[in-house]
Amino acid sequence: MSAFNHGMSIDGYARVSAASAQSLAESMDETGVAVLHDVVPDEIIARMRGFVGDQIARRGGQYFSCEGTAWTADTCLRPLIEDAGLHALLRSLYEGKMRTPPPSERIFPVLRVLTGSHGLRHALNFHYDSYVVTVLLPVLIPNAPGEPPGHLLMFPNLRDARRSAVVNILEKLMMEKLLKRLWRKERVQHWLSAKIVPLTPGNLYFFWGMRSLHANQACLPASVRCTVLMHFGDPHERSRFKGFSQQLHARRLRRMARD
Repeated sequence: MSAFNHGMSIDGYARVSAASAQSLAESMDETGVAVLHDVVPDEIIARMRGFVGDQIARRGGQYFSCEGTAWTADTCLRPLIEDAGLHALLRSLYEGKMRTPPPSERIFPVLRVLTGSHGLRHALNFHYDSYVVTVLLPVLIPNAPGEPPGHLLMFPNLRDARRSAVVNILEKLMMEKLLKRLWRKERVQHWLSAKIVPLTPGNLYFFWGMRSLHANQACLPASVRCTVLMHFGDPHERSRFKGFSQQLHARRLRRMARD
């Protein structure tokens, strides 16, 4: 896992550009993860935590997630998600890996807040992303003495990026549903060299989301673990099978909420 330098800050955020794409990609290929340090300053992280605290209170102190751009409209993260430098970097990473332009310039942001008893159900929920590039921004990570922080746990680059939507769906069903208990076994994690990634708020963590089977470790029900995921480059975005994949994802979340 490597760190890379970036330029002076703009609008509160550190400058992000395509200049670091090659180094980031090399680290993602070699170790699974690459890091840009201190991109999001403490004052913006603090404001995001305030937003999350309000949402937790409204939702009964349990796990929740927000997907898509709508939830970012009134948050201080919108400038980062719309930043031209970040878009150029993600586009360069996608093109370097897939040898073709991305189907769109869209960044798909997801806010995940693990807390309460429902949050435990989302621990060790190993999955592949539908997007080639995933960027993770930690907002709030448990850090009290003896408190499990819910590290990112991954099997780096376990497969190639799938160009066929049908192959991708079938493989996700097998790996995420039929074999889901297998990945939770410590001996399997050791055998396949699973990687534990500690997370520091304000850093940006890059990995190949479609290639790496990943999950978060468990947190205490009384803890709060909050991350923002920024997904980029869905090669199946225009596939007629995309709706089926989205239905499976939504059904999975509903089932976890009921259990």
